[in-house]
Amino acid sequence: MMANDELALVVDDVVPIREISRVTGVNTVTLRAWERRYGLLIPQRTTKGHRLYSRADIDRVKEIQLWLGRGLAISKVKALLADQQRGDDIPPIDSIWLQLIQQIQVAITAFNRHQLERLVEETFALYPSAMVADYLLVPLLAGLHGDEPGKPVRRAFFAAILLEHIQAAQSRQRQTAQGVEILLVSVVEDESPLLPQVLNYGLLVNQHQAEFFGYLNARESLLCAEALDAKIIVVPGGETLTSAGLQLHLGVWQERSATPVVLVGHAARIFRALSREPKTGIYLCDNQQQALATINELLKG
Repeated sequence: MMANDELALVVDDVVPIREISRVTGVNTVTLRAWERRYGLLIPQRTTKGHRLYSRADIDRVKEIQLWLGRGLAISKVKALLADQQRGDDIPPIDSIWLQLIQQIQVAITAFNRHQLERLVEETFALYPSAMVADYLLVPLLAGLHGDEPGKPVRRAFFAAILLEHIQAAQSRQRQTAQGVEILLVSVVEDESPLLPQVLNYGLLVNQHQAEFFGYLNARESLLCAEALDAKIIVVPGGETLTSAGLQLHLGVWQERSATPVVLVGHAARIFRALSREPKTGIYLCDNQQQALATINELLKG
């Protein structure tokens, strides 16, 4: 059986921008920015001006993602790819993620809304959301964790601006998502919604109809999954998640449903500590990039 991305390329060996976005997980805004600002992609055009991408374009986007994962700034990717073609040595890479973390921390500390909004918007426009979550938001939020004077208000300030951006982006992306339903569930009441909302956005970019409703108890979450006809349940797993809470939900779900469950981040780490034996229907992902890849593989079957 051919994979979904292969099926899409059968007719003319080219796909529209929405399809390359689904295949690679890079949203259309980012693909256009890579083209216009950095010349990283040169798509074909229809007579009406619509972009069309080839298999080589898809491979190039995936190669760009590999370099971004190593910390290379998007502005430096084109030159590096050109150097590779000439066989030049790869120069040392200064992590763009560390630079962005420092810039955002300065804006948060100064309570500079305009600067923080600009940084958030620019970052999500230029980099895939799962990378932003794994390489920027996870360490940034870890640094904001705690009750020391000033931290709670800085954390709240950053959360408000980030959620404003992500929810607006979700609303735009939801208009084109036509895939299957996926339910994201918090299994503890005090979990921060930031990382789950970013993961929900990433799923929408991949054209899945993802829904995150925050905390639901075990039975309510199962009823919700049944009502939505969700094909996968995802537990983002924030740091407040406990083994007892995870075990309770998994016990109810496995007893009453065969729906696959994807555990992400701290949830995956807790499950590994609980059981050395792999269990059917439970998939462990250390970060959001792994989660998106795992979900896409599950849905190909």
